[in-house]
Amino acid sequence: MNEGSLTHASPVGEVLIADDDEDFRSLLVRRARKMGLRVTEASDGAQALARLQGESFDVLIVDLYMPGCSGLDVVHAAHAIDEDTQAVILTASASLDTALEALRAGVYDYLTKPLESLTIFELTVSRALERRFLIQENERLFEEVQRLAMTDPLTGLFNRHKLNEVLDHETERARRYDRPLTVIMLDMDKMKTINDSFGHAAGDQVLQMVADAIRASVRKLDFPVRVGGDEFLILLPEADLQVAGKVARRIHETISQHSYREIDLSVSIGVGQWHPNYRSSDEFLDIVDKALYQAKQASDKKILLLEPGEAPLT
Repeated sequence: MNEGSLTHASPVGEVLIADDDEDFRSLLVRRARKMGLRVTEASDGAQALARLQGESFDVLIVDLYMPGCSGLDVVHAAHAIDEDTQAVILTASASLDTALEALRAGVYDYLTKPLESLTIFELTVSRALERRFLIQENERLFEEVQRLAMTDPLTGLFNRHKLNEVLDHETERARRYDRPLTVIMLDMDKMKTINDSFGHAAGDQVLQMVADAIRASVRKLDFPVRVGGDEFLILLPEADLQVAGKVARRIHETISQHSYREIDLSVSIGVGQWHPNYRSSDEFLDIVDKALYQAKQASDKKILLLEPGEAPLT
């Protein structure tokens, strides 16, 4: 393998090279830039620490012994900012003790000076970058899995699983601190007609439209959920029945302004406020669900607000 064979394969990244030997540092800087890396230089430890305050780096390449502070001090400071930053230590006095010290500090690798070849330098830096990017990708994938686990894929609202996780916490908080908590339940009025007439793809478009109307009408601290099918729920912490009623009417009005082909859209809504008489969060939801059913059966009222502790008609 010749020394230029890695140039095009190296991943692009942000690199800090810190060494008080100007000639040696310039050699590494040229090579790193030839690899396509964006390079920041530091001539000593203090300057390296200063660079960390204003920029973000994927890999540090730092001399172990420099004026101002050591390379390991720079690594510790970098990890305090971003623990996933990779580091390569340069040293002219390699020993088992220095190697162990570097590894304990979370250093990816260390190279002895003078370098055997610049190819070794390229390989080490490339692998450190690959490890950095792999960690970042794994973190992104984990966040995506977490997001998918708690959201409905069609509408992007929270799903029933996430609701179950949040509801008990919010009802306990409302009970313990005597704080208001309300729930809005919505159900599409003509979903079966839309699905039967135009297909389920059309129904999906309508559900997405309803989700958009909900998102546009709620506060940041509210918790909108697609419960399943054409049923939606909004958990409103720190909102009493009056506030929740305004949100419900706003959603109802927004949806009523839309139609799908010749079918005017509408929803039935039940609204309830948590009351200490409810024995559990499940009973609370059951009461609001019955209010929703009652609103759906009524021909003249599509929004039913239950006073705290009130039971819907049976």
